[in-house]
Amino acid sequence: MTFEPMKHMPRLVRRACLAGVLVTGVPAADAACNKMPVQPQGTVAIGRDMIVDGVPASVTGMQFAGAVDDVSNAFRDFWRREDAPAKSLPISSGWLLSALDGPCLYVLSLAPQQPGGRTRGLMSVIRLGGGKAEHRLPDAAVPLPEDGKVVSDVESHDAGQTGRTWQLDVPGDARWNAQRYRNHLAARGWVSVGRQSDYRSNAVAAAQDTAFAMHHGGDSVDVSFSDRDGKTIAVVNAIRNR
Repeated sequence: MTFEPMKHMPRLVRRACLAGVLVTGVPAADAACNKMPVQPQGTVAIGRDMIVDGVPASVTGMQFAGAVDDVSNAFRDFWRREDAPAKSLPISSGWLLSALDGPCLYVLSLAPQQPGGRTRGLMSVIRLGGGKAEHRLPDAAVPLPEDGKVVSDVESHDAGQTGRTWQLDVPGDARWNAQRYRNHLAARGWVSVGRQSDYRSNAVAAAQDTAFAMHHGGDSVDVSFSDRDGKTIAVVNAIRNR
């Protein structure tokens, strides 16, 4: 079964947190955050154990047998029976449904109707409260680009491996920022992965100047920089094997 996860997952979770602020009258609830408000026809685990912008979360791709209205009604009916406040909000990519059950924020993002009467969506479950979650790959492990402003920060945990991805806005040119960041890491003992060829076309040179990989002990990073609206969008993807 194939799913098409929506882009910009951290933005989705930030919207979900805003939706959680809008609902009031929170009842007591099971802190496990494992309820299933709508039974899916099929699921794909996108991130079972994540920390998104400091908040524990999980994200699952789902496909439902009914139409969007059927799924939306089932979601609201479930939380009405649970006596938990729920909201629905139209967005550019479909519908955003949310319910706050104690510390557990459930957010179902539904894509527009698919042919054949099926509905696809993403279920995000976010555990609010309790302060910031503790990262397994700590901030100090990977120096981030200087002058960068963190836009999103997502950590995921798999068997034997932790991954953490930062997206940053950095002032200035992408190629210049990439070289500066490479030098910044090298000065702290990071080593480049791979070897550049003696001959590079202009296109290959530009790509290698704005994307590279390095490692330091058991940690590795792959980094990309791109120009956008007069600034640099930097993506730093770090992996720690354990």
